[in-house]
Amino acid sequence: MKRIIRVVVSMAVLAVFLIPPASEANIVRAEGIPEAETVHLRATSTDVDQRLLNRVTDSAIYYGHYCYMGTDTHVSFTASKPFRSIYVMFEMPCRWTLTLPDGTVRQCGENEFLHEYIALDQDVTGFEADFPADSHLTEVYAFTDGQLPDWVQVWEPPCDRADLMLMPTHADDEHLWFGGAMPYYAGELGYKVQVVYLTNHYNATHRGHELLNGLWTVGVRNYPVITDKFLDDKKTKKSMEAAEQIFGRDRVLEFQVEMLRRFAPKVIIAHDINGEYGHGAHKLNASMLLETLKIYEDPSVYPESAEKYGVTKVQKCYLHLWPDKQITVSWSDKKLSRFDGRSALEMAILGYRCHKSQLQWNNHVREWGKYDCRKFGLAYTTVGDDTPGLNDMFEHVDWSVPEPVESAPEEQPVTVSPSDPKAPAVSDSDLYMIFYGVKVLKTDILIALVALFFSLAGLVAVICLKRPK
Repeated sequence: MKRIIRVVVSMAVLAVFLIPPASEANIVRAEGIPEAETVHLRATSTDVDQRLLNRVTDSAIYYGHYCYMGTDTHVSFTASKPFRSIYVMFEMPCRWTLTLPDGTVRQCGENEFLHEYIALDQDVTGFEADFPADSHLTEVYAFTDGQLPDWVQVWEPPCDRADLMLMPTHADDEHLWFGGAMPYYAGELGYKVQVVYLTNHYNATHRGHELLNGLWTVGVRNYPVITDKFLDDKKTKKSMEAAEQIFGRDRVLEFQVEMLRRFAPKVIIAHDINGEYGHGAHKLNASMLLETLKIYEDPSVYPESAEKYGVTKVQKCYLHLWPDKQITVSWSDKKLSRFDGRSALEMAILGYRCHKSQLQWNNHVREWGKYDCRKFGLAYTTVGDDTPGLNDMFEHVDWSVPEPVESAPEEQPVTVSPSDPKAPAVSDSDLYMIFYGVKVLKTDILIALVALFFSLAGLVAVICLKRPK
């Protein structure tokens, strides 16, 4: 019996040493600017349960908890020391009123941001807030003047005109299937990148926050389009016909035509026509986009959006895994100076890891296998075909097309820590290792080691029990 115990303990110790340690994340920070201090707030109201209200000032972002206000609600926020800015999170878009101690009134939430940063013109020790009925308030923070924490998101409005538009169906698709496109084009090159989701997740209290955290982590700064037209529905997964029945083919077409006219993207990236793993809503999104590209230039089709935005020609559209005119964009080879030298693939993995609720499904940002995020096909072009082997999505793009002047982005380092302050930084090397020339998930290796450990332990036990005394 002692021999069995010695063998089992030895195998356990060996397994621990065989598991590679996770690498630490290096965070790029702007130098010479003092860090802003988080100031604790206290919220009080006669209109809502104090226990619920306490959740929004506890500095603990747990997205399952929020304060629901069934009626118009007045809340007073006070602090023990002065602060210069406010950061407010909602479950759903909310327009509300902020009143400062000197009587200044500001209308907030006009941009319908779920995460809204509000800079103040003066130091204050409190403020009054009026929220409408059916508000879902998640968290409220206050900060002194200085460099904000990495997880505070200061969003710009959606683009007037986009260089690149990504059209994922659900939150997390933009990382899984389009790989390093956002960290490379938005974070590193500073292109105007607009993300347009087909569905919203207002029926899941955490996913809107995860969506924004993921985009912010990879360097996107223009707020995404999160339409209220199509609520995510599990029934759409079954088939494209099911998705058509729930969302409506014409409604999707009208929405996409409006988005192409509104943002006039030079290049579009969208889903696999077969829905990657066969998701019906993915299929509908990609199929309708091909139809949209045939009709969006005709101002007599959905004339309201044509009159509002005009029509500017899209130059290229790539679909993930499209079989014709394929390119292979090696995101892992694109090292990003604005992300401390990480690759675009590593940043895509970091962005995906912000979607904590979705990690249970065991999907991964991969540059190999059936859903290789490097593989795209040129499904639409008005500027000619790509040069074989160049693998440049913006090849032949005409940059001279007139467009509204926008302020240039500030040249400052992009932080690479996930937007959720409690989310661990994870790089590609944290998830994979090369095992005899094959890229293997570390979690799979761990499972295999555990299985081997128990198998050998059982074998040793059987041998020892059968051994004559």
